[in-house]
Amino acid sequence: MKKYVWEIVALGIVVIVAVSGSTVAASDVNNGKRLWKKAKCNTCHYYNKKKKKVGPTVMGVTKKRSEAWLVKWLKDPQGTWEENDAETQEMRKWKKRAIKAKRTKMKIKKLSDEQVADLVAFLKANDKEYTP
Repeated sequence: MKKYVWEIVALGIVVIVAVSGSTVAASDVNNGKRLWKKAKCNTCHYYNKKKKKVGPTVMGVTKKRSEAWLVKWLKDPQGTWEENDAETQEMRKWKKRAIKAKRTKMKIKKLSDEQVADLVAFLKANDKEYTP
């Protein structure tokens, strides 16, 4: 009986890992691009140039930041800003005033998990050519 319980537990773990790991893999790059434009990310950020607009370029962001951090940021920029973890501190160095700022100027509306996955997939697709 115990053998079967462990087999079921192991199978459950495999399923959980497979489902959670496939979030971005199953996402839609084209939908991410449409969302990038619809959310007006391009108003403040370039995704394909090494230049700054109002905000920093996001070119290469998937090579500089972990996917978990990007998801967290896209879901709740202000909360991530306030948490101020190591990756956020590194990101804030792009502008001297940003290091001590209490707020981020990101104006992202609430995004679904699917929308976040699509945006991350879009950013990853554009980072393939980037070399820091």
